[in-house]
Amino acid sequence: MDNTLPLSQLRVGQVAEVKGFINQVPSFQQLCQNLGIKPGADIEILRKARGKGPLQVKLLGTLYAMRKTDAEGIQVLLPQVS
Repeated sequence: MDNTLPLSQLRVGQVAEVKGFINQVPSFQQLCQNLGIKPGADIEILRKARGKGPLQVKLLGTLYAMRKTDAEGIQVLLPQVS
């Protein structure tokens, strides 16, 4: 079973591993990588605003606010549940 999905679909409190980017322009990918949002990094959803509002994520001990549309372009992998 493939446990990959867009970052925007995680629930509050979930942690996942960044796998890559979907249909994002190179400048956005570069910005993400400069912030540490790159394949292999663990990212956690702390808060989600209603509707199309922003998400608050935690990565490497730093908190970031991110547009939902940007989060939709980041592919993550949920950990395997055994």
